[in-house]
This record gives sequence, structure tokens and C-alpha cells, in this order.
Amino acid sequence: MKNRLWILFPLFLLASCNVGVDTSLINASPEETFSLLLKECMDDSFERVSGVSMAINSPLLSQEWNEAAGFIDQEKTTELSIDNPFRIASITKTYVAVAILRLHEMDSLNINDPISVFLEESFLMILKADGYNPDKILIKHCLNHTSGLADYAIATEDYINTIAKNPQKRWTRKEQLEGAMKWCDKLAEPGEQTTYCDTGYILLGAIIEKFFQGDLAAGLRHLLRFESLGLRDTWLETLENHPSENKVRVHRYLGPHETTNWDASIDLYGGGGLVSTTSDLASFFKALFDNKVYDKPSTLELMLSVPEYISTSDLNDSKKIHFYNYGLWTIKVFGNDVHMHNGIWGSTMLYIPAYKTSISVNTTRSNSDRLIKKVLLVLEQLNEQQ
Repeated sequence: MKNRLWILFPLFLLASCNVGVDTSLINASPEETFSLLLKECMDDSFERVSGVSMAINSPLLSQEWNEAAGFIDQEKTTELSIDNPFRIASITKTYVAVAILRLHEMDSLNINDPISVFLEESFLMILKADGYNPDKILIKHCLNHTSGLADYAIATEDYINTIAKNPQKRWTRKEQLEGAMKWCDKLAEPGEQTTYCDTGYILLGAIIEKFFQGDLAAGLRHLLRFESLGLRDTWLETLENHPSENKVRVHRYLGPHETTNWDASIDLYGGGGLVSTTSDLASFFKALFDNKVYDKPSTLELMLSVPEYISTSDLNDSKKIHFYNYGLWTIKVFGNDVHMHNGIWGSTMLYIPAYKTSISVNTTRSNSDRLIKKVLLVLEQLNEQQ
């Protein structure tokens, strides 16, 4: 299961960009090229990808581009539409991080506060019983995966195997925290190293709930300005009623498992849980970097800060990308910074500051690296033409 960590890591940086669809824009418009790239994504997947949707929100285009191709499932029973929502899995972490940083800029909390200030006593007892000191684990450590906490979700096979035996079980956050203590060993002292960790993010979800009478959905909706941003197809599954719940969803897979009907609680309380569409994802990320979510520009700067243990030489080494900002990765592709997050089910959300452009992609299985890199080549040409 340790290898599954890399499913969550931005591997598309290392992907090759082989010959296929021509991205030179000599014989086709950008929009036509994007459509061809969606088809190529499926054709080159050896039938692994049955459907793909993509949204691009960019000043380089006359309007937001949003299109889908293929089917919602491997059986190819229903054609995929841009309106079909999907579980975004770990991309939820970006939303949770933004909500925590909104509370920080509102002076409701400080990311240098220890988690012990906000967590209920039963959670603190679970942590202490396994050798953790909650007074030493700061909120910022959970934000950038330097808490040293073991990850209940992906550190071992135990969690997935338990779910597969009883996929309809309704999990609680407390049970997941207990699982982390039972299934995994402590990884490090707080602030020492980056190790991707869902456990820290479910604790961040619990902290948000402290300010919203135990209602994480209400907290995210309010702090992230869902209504004013027009995010009509984004909601926290099973924790709130939403009009889009009745829409047919894109199916989800994990290895040999068809996970579409697994209970939402397996990935719900902060590390995952949101359902969305490619259009809403691209709109949210664009709004975030256009400073339409935070009240203060300095909060976005804080979000993009790197762990304190990372040296200047590491930052200048393009091969050393094993660190995480507050709620997202920052990597380089074709020489440009790219802020991004992806999810284990097959979705990716990214923003390229040089182009002021956000892109979201969702596939029925995780295989969009080549597609994203070729889209970036098209955007590079459009930028040069400005």
C-alpha cells in the first residue's frame, strides 16, 4: 500500500510527451486541439480510461472551455457529460487548507497553534496513548504534511482491506484516527519531514467543525464562499443535502475494486469528501489565485510557503519536489511553476501563474499526465502569441 502514496503525487512531471496529437496549432484551433487530446487520452490508455472531462479557465481563451468524452464507467453504459459530478478525493485537502487559512486570517485561530487547543479530549487521549504529543503538533504541521502522524488511509493495506470486506460500513473520524494508531507507527517528530498524511487533514476537518457547531459542510460552504463563486455542483457528500445529488456520477475504481458505491465515510472528514465537476474545480482554483477567496493577498502567499526544514538548495533543485505547501503541491513543468493537487480516483486540479490559467481534469481511472502536459504546450503557444 505504500506505493499508493505515489498515486497521490504529481507524477505527471516525470511523464514523457510522446508524438500523437499535433499541438502546434497550425491546422487546428486550441479548442479543436483540446477535444482531440481528450480522445487521445482514452485511445492511448489501452481501454483503461473509458471517459475523461476537462475544464480550462484562462484569459488566453475567449471563454472557459469545458468538454467531456467517452463514458462514465468501464462498462460504457452511459455517455459522460460535463455535468456528471465525481468524488474529488484528496483535492478536498486544498479546500480544507483554504478554510483553515481563512480562519487564520480572521484571527479565529493561528496556524502556529497546537492542535490540542481545538481537538476534543477523546482524540487527544488516542494520540497520547500511541506516543504523540498533541501540544507539539501545530496546525501548520497538519497543513503541510509535516505532523509526523501515521496515515490511516494509505500507509498500509489494512484500511483498504477492511473497507473491501464491508464497503457499506459507516466510518467515523474517531475510528479512522484509531486505525492510524493501530495500523501504523509514528513517522517523525513534528516539522522534520514531509510525509503525505490523511490523518492530519481529518483533524483539520475537526478543527473547522469547532467553529460551525460540528458542521464541516457549513464551514466549507461559508469560508470558501461557494455561493458567491457560483460553485453550484460542489458539496460534501452525505453531510449536506444538495440539488446535484440526483445527477449521475462518474464511476470510481481502485485497482480491482469498483468503489463507486463504497460508503462516502471512507474518505469524508477532511482528507476527502467533496463531490464536484471539472467546471467547478477550475472555477474555484482560478478564483483562489485571483484573490477572490481570501480577504488578504498575504494569506495566499502564506499558503504557498514551503516547510521550514526545506533548504534553499532544495528549492532550486527541480528534481527535489518531495515537499508540500499548505494544501497543494508546487512543481515545475516546462520551466513554469504549477500549483496543483490530485486525487486517487482520477482527478487533477492545477493553476499556472505564468498564464493565469486553471485546469481541471477527471478520468474514470488515473491516467491524465500526458494530456495535461500537452495542454500546457498549447497554452504556451497561446501565451507567446499575446
